[in-house]
Order: sequence, then structure tokens, then C-alpha cells
Amino acid sequence: MTSIEDLAARIDELEERVDKLEADNEQLENTVDAQAQTIASQRDQLSQYETRTQELESKLDAASDHRKHLQQRLYAVESENTPNDESNTRRSPLQQLIRLPSQALSKLTANQERARFIAKDIREYATNVPAGFALDASTIRTVLHAKEGRTPHTQTASRVMDFLDDLGREGVKIVKRRGTKRVIFTEHAVSELAKTAPKSEGGSGITDVVMRWR
Repeated sequence: MTSIEDLAARIDELEERVDKLEADNEQLENTVDAQAQTIASQRDQLSQYETRTQELESKLDAASDHRKHLQQRLYAVESENTPNDESNTRRSPLQQLIRLPSQALSKLTANQERARFIAKDIREYATNVPAGFALDASTIRTVLHAKEGRTPHTQTASRVMDFLDDLGREGVKIVKRRGTKRVIFTEHAVSELAKTAPKSEGGSGITDVVMRWR
């Protein structure tokens, strides 16, 4: 039979084991808490890095746009005596943008090229509305994400909308309702864009087209 002393010793041993397990558990909880804080901190840093990256990408796009605008204007000065293609002048700047031959696309700014990409297949992306066809910033970002493999910055979508508005002239306008900005294309503008095909080669130079947009 087990004596009272043996039972007391056994109880003391179990209590020591419980104390040790509780201490280990507390240490583990502290470790988990510390790791959770580290993960939270790293998530905050990652979010800051992502925001900073988007800001830098937006600035890079803006700088690239500005540089190419300057190049376009410089080339315009050098080529100001070059005769214009009369058939091209009858088209809207947005149609002229679509018709640019492939070798001229490298001279476009990033957002001009994005506007061209959307305008080429506007019926596929825009929603039919009483005023014609509507395209909002969210749709533009979705389309550009599919094109470029990443979601563009909000400012990028806004710049693309401005280009579509500027180049579409009277056939395109920006409206803002219920806090949402949309680009509205008239039925005629969409019809004309749908009939416009890119040139395979030759045709008007980039300056003849781009510099008449302003």
C-alpha cells in the first residue's frame, strides 16, 4: 500500500510539473504575442512600402508622360513645315490615336497608350446608357489590370479618363454623378471608333497626330 508520505511526494511532484507546464505555457504565449506584434508591424511596413511604391510608380508615369510630351513638342517644332494628311484631320484625335502605326506607339506616353488600348475596343468595356456609352474609373482599372497584370493607381485611371475626354473632343465628355466620375461616349463617337482600324505601317508621323490634339 502507498503511504501518506508517498502520496504527498507524488502530489508535490505533480504540482511541480504543473508549475513548470504553466511557466512553459506562459513563455509560449509571450512568444506568440511577440511574433504577432512582429507580424502586425511587418504588415504595416509592407502596406507603407506598397503605398510608397504606388506613389513612386505614379510619379514615374507622370515624369515619363512629361518627357514624351516634350519630345513630341520638340519634334513638332522640327517638323512644323511637314504637310498634314488631310484625311487624318477629318478624324477625331481619338481615332487618329487608334490609327497610329505600330512603330509610332513607342513615342506615346504610358497613359496615351492606355487610352488608345481602351478606345480600340470601347464597346467591350463601356456600359450602354441613354446618353451613349459610359466608362467609370473602376472599369478602367479593371481593364488595365487585365492588360498590364497589375492594378493601376487611382491617379492613372483618372489621367486616362482625361485623355479620353480631351482626345474625344465633342464626342466624349466627363460627368460626375453621385460622387462617381464617368466618361460618356456618344453613340456616333463609339460608332466611328469601331470603324477605325490601326495602320500596319506608314501613314502620318506621330507628331502630325499628337500635336494636333492640343
